[in-house]
Amino acid sequence: MRRTLSVVIPTRNVAPIIRRTLDALTWVDEVVIVDSFSTDETAELVQSYPNVTFFQWERPGVYSIYAKVNYGIDRARGEWVMRLDSDEVVSPELAQEIQALLAQDQIPCDGYSIPSRTYFFGKWIKYGVAYSTEGINNTDPGHGYRKCLWRRGMARYPDHHVHEHLEVQGEWGYLTHHYDHFSHATVSQWIGKMNFYTDIDVARLSVDDPMFKRYHPLKTAVAAGKTFFDHYFRQKGYKDGMHGFMLAALNAVYLLVFRFKMWERLWQEEQQAAAPSPPES
Repeated sequence: MRRTLSVVIPTRNVAPIIRRTLDALTWVDEVVIVDSFSTDETAELVQSYPNVTFFQWERPGVYSIYAKVNYGIDRARGEWVMRLDSDEVVSPELAQEIQALLAQDQIPCDGYSIPSRTYFFGKWIKYGVAYSTEGINNTDPGHGYRKCLWRRGMARYPDHHVHEHLEVQGEWGYLTHHYDHFSHATVSQWIGKMNFYTDIDVARLSVDDPMFKRYHPLKTAVAAGKTFFDHYFRQKGYKDGMHGFMLAALNAVYLLVFRFKMWERLWQEEQQAAAPSPPES
């Protein structure tokens, strides 16, 4: 018995990189693309693949990649669902492992975490941001795990923040083989995405959110230092050389930029609230 599989991929102006992702998924029953009205050749390119089901959709209001993934999950036709990003490429070994799993008479788990190899600035990162003690490869550096393969109905994103995990049900296990995550080819690309995502996270926070507050400058400096220390020393980012140093520093910068933008939003709202009302005509 072979079960069907749908792979859900959110896209937005990814024409230069999406082909390698789709070329590694020609064996999949269905690839569900949820595109945010790309202005490059993404739409034409992905629709040239016969197993692609294409949607153009973006939730009104603040952009959310997880809302797009949930939209694709709801429309996927496979008995099993896998979530990937446009810069993630399934290895041949993982493809064979998934096909063998879905052909079993009885699949032991309702979902699976899959190891990944993450590449920053052209290098496979094995420590720091990629450091993980989870899973069956926890003695093999450079394999982080993500829950990304599940029986339909067993997982969904809560869609509260830019970086979050699946909410899952049932029993979950681990697969052995990896996919490659080609994240951020350049420092400029990393900074551009940082600016984009911090804008989104600040904009979507409400006054009822625990993160909606003014962080004390000293506590923020300590938090940024701790972020660098954790990535570079505790998680052994120094073993990745200059790449590890850059990533530890950039993640500390991410925290600073997010909090600076939060301060800015709160200050602007206070200024508006304090401004005198215009005189009645």
